[in-house]
Amino acid sequence: MKINNSINNIRENGFSLVELLLVLGIISIMASIVISSFTNAAQDSRNVLARQQQATLQSALNNWVAGQIGGFESPDPLNPGLVFHRSVAYVRNKYNYADNYWTESPSSPRASRSKLGNIGRLELISKYLDADSYQHFVQSSEDEYPDIILTQAMKKTGQYLTLSDWDQNQSAKAVTYPKVKLFP
Repeated sequence: MKINNSINNIRENGFSLVELLLVLGIISIMASIVISSFTNAAQDSRNVLARQQQATLQSALNNWVAGQIGGFESPDPLNPGLVFHRSVAYVRNKYNYADNYWTESPSSPRASRSKLGNIGRLELISKYLDADSYQHFVQSSEDEYPDIILTQAMKKTGQYLTLSDWDQNQSAKAVTYPKVKLFP
């Protein structure tokens, strides 16, 4: 008799099938919430990285402009007598229409940069970026789309950078800088 009573006690203390399914459902809902929060954190970190890369390029571009304005430049090594004053207008044209200037480019010396798009402008400011960042921007971007700048993080978020044209300001007193834009 004692054995039958202990078996009945075990049956009374166990979980029913409905209770087990309910507990498993609650655990799966909690797990999906935790997993989605981790994927959102990864996406947010990629977005932050894209903003940091935009700020890095903007800083390099601002430093390039500041370093270019003032002084004189002899852009054509074949004509050393041709000297230009590096005014804001000259530097703006050098940036916007780089194919008209004889600035040396590692990938295409004395060749047109217009076919390179943003990569050509990126080469103009390459001295103001560290070598690893510059190589990462170029290697991630040049094969696919020369008009945009990509990185591995931006490819995963669907974002890209552009070095927009340097618009001429309406007021002669204010000096504007070209902008690095992050899309979308």
